[in-house]
Amino acid sequence: MSRIAVVGLGSIGGSIALGARARGFDPDTAVRDRARRRGLDVADRLTGALEDAELVVLAAPTAAIPALLAEAAALAPHAVLTDAASLKRPVAEAADRLPPAVRCVGGHPMAGGRAPGIDGADPGIFRGRPWAIVPTARSDEEALGLVERLALSLGARPLRLDADRHDRAMTWVSHLPLAASVALVLAAAHGAGTDLPALAGPGIRDATRLASTPEALARELALADPEALAAAADAVVRELRGVADALRRGDAAALDEFLRAGRDARAPLDT
Repeated sequence: MSRIAVVGLGSIGGSIALGARARGFDPDTAVRDRARRRGLDVADRLTGALEDAELVVLAAPTAAIPALLAEAAALAPHAVLTDAASLKRPVAEAADRLPPAVRCVGGHPMAGGRAPGIDGADPGIFRGRPWAIVPTARSDEEALGLVERLALSLGARPLRLDADRHDRAMTWVSHLPLAASVALVLAAAHGAGTDLPALAGPGIRDATRLASTPEALARELALADPEALAAAADAVVRELRGVADALRRGDAAALDEFLRAGRDARAPLDT
């Protein structure tokens, strides 16, 4: 791979830096110290991290990406810039404002570890996972290929798609599961009370894992497209209302159809 710099050494950025043997930077001194203990080459200044870099990965929240793109473009004008944020329309819009000679490719590795921060970083989390590659007005084929090679080097499956398609899909495959996870654990906590932690098995624990998402990130995702998420939540309510009605009627055939349809819809995710 090319010389890579990773800005932001949380779970995702730290995992990329470890797997790509990249130089890293984080604005938090304590994070930089912990990253060094993980064996990373860490610079104390952004300028040091980006020096001679051919590919710069900005692993920061979506809201921070526009300013970081502008700063990275000024410090490393010849490098390809990419990111790991969960929304791509804001990144594409920010890329439009970059100097014409700067190359920028939107990116979103669809992976995550169970432990937050650099201490939970693990390059293995990308293996077999999709990595969205989102062209911008500042992308060319060479830049797109460089980001795809990074994804492949970490065992991920690069997938090219535009920003609108990416963010529309994220409502259903990311933001809705988070909201549903929170709703499920709240309902279970109300219904089971103190028996919930005592008796919870893998089913409820796996189904509600996303409810542990840090509040700032969860809020960012929920507010990415509030109307779209509200409509998606309504769709889940309709499905649950349908099965509730079938249960009250004692309609075993309708219940079987509900379960069969869910199993069939889930099956492609296991391939």
